Amino acid sequence: MSINHRDEAEKLLSSASTAMVAALEKELPLGDQQHAAVLAGILTNRALSHAMLAQGQMASADITAYRHLVRTMRFALVRQVAEGLALSEGDEAHQHALGLAKYLDSVDLNIDLEVDAYIEDIGWGNPRDAWLNPTARRAKWDAEMPNPWDPAPTTKQ
Repeated sequence: MSINHRDEAEKLLSSASTAMVAALEKELPLGDQQHAAVLAGILTNRALSHAMLAQGQMASADITAYRHLVRTMRFALVRQVAEGLALSEGDEAHQHALGLAKYLDSVDLNIDLEVDAYIEDIGWGNPRDAWLNPTARRAKWDAEMPNPWDPAPTTKQ
């Protein structure tokens, strides 16, 4: 069971406030007033400890939310670049995706390996081919796999 440090701090401060009222009560004997003042100090210190732990709990939740946001944004960038490289038919869209990847590289946010993995996941054999502009990519593929309907080349002796 986890402790709600904020609630604990509030309870302790309320008790410290009551103890401080007793410490200031002139009708109590001086010894009792002193004991109440010491108790108020102890309760206040404990409340401060719980308040600092509550702040840490909130910071931890904030950090978790921030990490999730960063992962989500990074995936969105990976997807945008990968799909822009692999699925674009025109050179302009491809150049935008390549430009975004280069910009991210320039600010130390290299995502190339993640882009390659995403491109593989969408069914490409060699993800590095997606980095070629569509015109060069088609030329490479045509050279690697000639059209089976083209007539066979003739050889002369």
